[in-house]
Amino acid sequence: MNLLFYSPIMGRYGGIERHICSLASVAAENGHYVRLLTTSNSLGEELRHGLRRSEIILRELPIAQGHAPRWRKLLWIFCEVLSARKVSWDIIYTNGQSAISRYVWLAKRDRCRIIHHHHTAADSDEQKTWSKSFRQVLKNAPELIACSQTTRALLSRALHRTSISFLPYLTQCPITHDAIKNRLPSIPQHFGFVGRLIPEKGIDAIISLANDASLEHIRWHIHGEGSKYPAKRFESHSRIQYHGAYKSVAEYAQLLSALDAVVLFSTHNEGMPLSLIEAMSAGLPWVATNQGGTNELGLSPSNHILLPAFSDNAELANGVKEMSRRLSLGITSRIEQRRVYDLQYSPSAVISAWAKYLGLFVSAN
Repeated sequence: MNLLFYSPIMGRYGGIERHICSLASVAAENGHYVRLLTTSNSLGEELRHGLRRSEIILRELPIAQGHAPRWRKLLWIFCEVLSARKVSWDIIYTNGQSAISRYVWLAKRDRCRIIHHHHTAADSDEQKTWSKSFRQVLKNAPELIACSQTTRALLSRALHRTSISFLPYLTQCPITHDAIKNRLPSIPQHFGFVGRLIPEKGIDAIISLANDASLEHIRWHIHGEGSKYPAKRFESHSRIQYHGAYKSVAEYAQLLSALDAVVLFSTHNEGMPLSLIEAMSAGLPWVATNQGGTNELGLSPSNHILLPAFSDNAELANGVKEMSRRLSLGITSRIEQRRVYDLQYSPSAVISAWAKYLGLFVSAN
């Protein structure tokens, strides 16, 4: 089969970047021809290497993310679409909040499926940012996929359409199944956050909890980058260790293995929190606010604590204390958390679901 992928933004690293590159690589490594278009050229080297290894044709606008004017993107995409029309595509996959997707669809010839993947929350606040032309993309996409059941329901109500599917992200699994072992945490316990450092992810709440005397037995680890949270922002907090962004899958595995639990105190709607999914791959329990699709990950009762969507610091502290208590008593289980991850969110499970939906041949190996 011939597959044409388009993503408007491909940052240096991130969840949707991993999903697209991994899905494209799986298809290519199973004998399908894949071309990937993106109107930014900011993809990180590790992900680029994976695309090269899988012999995927990567075509990108040679201007860094956030610097190309709209007319330049349109000119480039029209040239790429003219070239793409020389190929008889079986599937055109587009994603993201960009009305440019509709122009990529012009590469369609006979018997081509067009699929648009919406991988963010689709809540009322997000809907206010949709341009009229992008709303038409969501309404007119022949096939529309949501990243969570919650997003699916919100899209259905906003667009007055019922023909929307749900498929989970294809995420990294840096730790092998055999490496997951139950263990009692030492004192201090190590709680962590992994992801983009933005206020909406509850970073200020973590800083506040790090200064809470009732949580003095907990050390906090911050893994990620964000302009609003430079390293010096954490220097005066003795119970916080700032690590920056991880550089490789091996480093990712190491940092997850060193943690006892992860937190995500989002104050905005989540599509499907990738940081929690990947923490579950390491068997880690989590404490999170009930935003968007987060509740869908709570498959093992003893290994998660779901707090009200807009919890105050006292409620967050109580949630952390309860998880700390469970850890100390051995109530949590890394093996059980990994088991529920394997059933629905592991690469093999997600690849199987996407391959079935797309009609792709994918080897069981």
